[in-house]
Amino acid sequence: MASETNQSKNVCVIGAGPSGLLAARELRKEGHKVVVLEQNHDIGGQWLYDPNVQEEDPLGRDPWLKVHSSIYESLRFMSPREIMGSTDFPFLVKKGRDTRRFPSHTEFLLYLKDFCEWFKLSEMIKLNTKVHYVGPLNYGVPSEDLKWVVRSKENKSEEEVEQVFDAVVVATGHFSNPRLPCIQGRWTSLCF
Repeated sequence: MASETNQSKNVCVIGAGPSGLLAARELRKEGHKVVVLEQNHDIGGQWLYDPNVQEEDPLGRDPWLKVHSSIYESLRFMSPREIMGSTDFPFLVKKGRDTRRFPSHTEFLLYLKDFCEWFKLSEMIKLNTKVHYVGPLNYGVPSEDLKWVVRSKENKSEEEVEQVFDAVVVATGHFSNPRLPCIQGRWTSLCF
C-alpha cells in the first residue's frame, strides 16, 4: 500500500526486462498504478534471444530494432542461479527444464515469464510499444507537482500516443544500441 504521506501515483516503467519487471512489481505493491511499455513482442529485455541478427542495422539507424539483444545462442550464466533470482521468488530448478547451476539464457527468460505470471504483471505490460520521448510536462515552469509526458508508438501503428505520468522509471538497459569504434589509421580514420 502507498504510505499515508505518499498518495498513489500514476507511473510509467519503460522496459520489461528484469529491472523493469521488478520495479513494476514493487511500485504496484506500494499501491501505485503502473503501466509498462516494452518495445519487443515479449518480456525479457536482453534475455529475449532472437537468432535472426543478419538484418540488424549495426549503426542503429532503424528506429525499430529487428533484434534487441546482444546475447548468443550458447550463452550460459557465469553466476549461479541462486543469486540471480528475487529474494521472494528464487530462481529454482524446475522439472523438465535446464537444471544446471549455471543455466542458459533460455532458462532465465522462462524464470522471468514465471515471475510475471506469479505476480500477475502481464495485465500492466503493453508490448510492441516503443517510447520516443520522455520529458517534463511544463518544461521550465517551476512546480511542486512535476508531471512527465511520455510519447510512444505501437509497432504497427502510425499514431503516436501521448500520456502524462506522475513518475517514470527508465529500465531500458544499456545494450540496445551498439557502441562502435572509431578506428584511427595512418592515412584515414574510419568511424562507424
